[in-house]
Amino acid sequence: LGSICPLRLGSPCVEARTRALGMRLQLWVRTVSSLLIACRRASASEQKKQEVEPEDGSVRLAGGNTDAGRVEMFLHGRWGWICLLENAGKERWTKVEADVVCKQLGLRKGLSTMLMTNGRVDEVLPISVAKCNGTEASLAECQLQMNDEVDARCTEDAVSPAGAAVRCTNFVPEEQPHVSISGPSAEVLLSDATYSIACGSEPTRVSPVADNMPSFDCNVYQHSAIDEDVCEVQGECQKITDLPNPFLNSALEAFVFGEAMQSHLRTSSSQRRVAAEERSSFMPIMINGMARWSAIGIDLSSGVRSKLRNESSSGQIEVFSEEKSGRGVLANALISSRQLAALRSLYFSPIARLLFDLDADVIGLTGRKASGAILPALQLEAARIYSALEEDGVVDLGHLGLSDEVIHEALDALGDKVQSDKPAAARTPLPRLEAWLRSNLPLRTAVAAYFGGHALLHGYKVVHLPEKLSPKAFISAHWHHDRAGRRLKLFILLNDVDPQEGHPTQVAKGSHNLSYYWHEEFEQSRFADEYVTREFETVRLAGLRGTGYIFDTNTIHKGTPEGSQGRNVIVVEYHQAAKCGLISSLGLNIPCPSGDQRPLNWYLSLDSNVVPMDPMAVTEIA
Repeated sequence: LGSICPLRLGSPCVEARTRALGMRLQLWVRTVSSLLIACRRASASEQKKQEVEPEDGSVRLAGGNTDAGRVEMFLHGRWGWICLLENAGKERWTKVEADVVCKQLGLRKGLSTMLMTNGRVDEVLPISVAKCNGTEASLAECQLQMNDEVDARCTEDAVSPAGAAVRCTNFVPEEQPHVSISGPSAEVLLSDATYSIACGSEPTRVSPVADNMPSFDCNVYQHSAIDEDVCEVQGECQKITDLPNPFLNSALEAFVFGEAMQSHLRTSSSQRRVAAEERSSFMPIMINGMARWSAIGIDLSSGVRSKLRNESSSGQIEVFSEEKSGRGVLANALISSRQLAALRSLYFSPIARLLFDLDADVIGLTGRKASGAILPALQLEAARIYSALEEDGVVDLGHLGLSDEVIHEALDALGDKVQSDKPAAARTPLPRLEAWLRSNLPLRTAVAAYFGGHALLHGYKVVHLPEKLSPKAFISAHWHHDRAGRRLKLFILLNDVDPQEGHPTQVAKGSHNLSYYWHEEFEQSRFADEYVTREFETVRLAGLRGTGYIFDTNTIHKGTPEGSQGRNVIVVEYHQAAKCGLISSLGLNIPCPSGDQRPLNWYLSLDSNVVPMDPMAVTEIA
């Protein structure tokens, strides 16, 4: 062999043999790979055959999250969705029906109903009305009005969402901090724009060890009218008609569902006109640069970030309200309560007004943020996280120092759902994760600071996103906010997430400062890609396993539908401590907190260590 082909490096003979061996090796690798793929496909096919077909009447949620989405029912051997186009169907799709669906899914209660983007046209069920009395064990037991054929308008590209959808929750008001309300009934907040609610920035007490829940006092009050004579004498007012009108047809470019938004723009424009007439034609002058209007909301951050000071005879930070004698009145501030009252009346929907009031401490209109007392009290790492959240609404936390056991524990909770071709979630107790959350002092201090000193860690869940996603199958693929006002979500990556292929979360930096005009309907919170990328700097939140990020879900954000790799994450949720208890007691369609979580309800305060409200929810590790 040596005489035929000398074994010398660089000889043509050796190079030829090397190339031949390389080609054979590549062929072998391709053959083995093809066999493995064929085996996996055959195995998957066999497994699919062996899967038990769902029972008729089974339900699932699609096109949304694991606690909210379009209701799909298994009927006559196939899954389908309910299209509600007629008023009769929409009016009878109520919280009673949501309660039945949610309990059938294993969640504690239904929070609300809504209409969401339509599913595939060939999957519509011939049901136009579903009516329950609340005692049924399943939606199939309710009165279902079946039609001979499906309405031809129930198409995927319909201009208005018509998919019957629900929002579910595992939380009840009794498990939230106590909120006592004085003054008129809180329902007046949704019917009369001249009323506001102010909640104490500090809890009045913390309950006995039995539940360790803080209590907050809130007051519903009516704003005083503007004295036009004073305006004319002092020259410190301007005509309301001179303020921007963002409710013009040009605003439609900002929304995904532009045609559906036309009626909302007309309603808001009419509200603005009526509010101007009722409040008189004047309001205190808005200082240039204090408020920035856009097609979707108002940004007050420029005014808030001025040097604000709160005065209180008791020495404590109090609620800012000029109408409330003895409470903290903001001195030398750019924003007065009458200016805010006028903005609320002119521009915000009922739910938007309520969230604006409840988020006052977070925005920096009241409490410790308004006094400038937050940042000096923070240690270095907590200050870094807090400052970045205040500036951008999002922080890349980098490597979190989690042990492999924490990650394995979370993946084990997902189990077979890791292989699912649909979004899935698990809310199994994770003791190691809970121990890490309790021990991470900088993180929980920064969170409490962001909410003005007092926050609630509501719970967590483990979420799986499949390799393939689309806006139809994954509602978070549209740019949106979460319709809950200011809240934080911590994401912990359980696998490497590529910025292009790993379906990363994208966030529009700085958009957390927006106070949106609407929060009621699905189409009001879905924004066009071209508008968002033009108006904001966007970032993709990707990283290695064990890294994480935290962001305010009031930011405009989305899950990236494009990509080829699945994503598994832990999601932890936080709100201002008093907020969700009040919202839950009013029974409003606001995901505060998100429903499908492992409930913890831990109280976080700048003044003390974490206090787990539910002792049964805390599992110690031996």
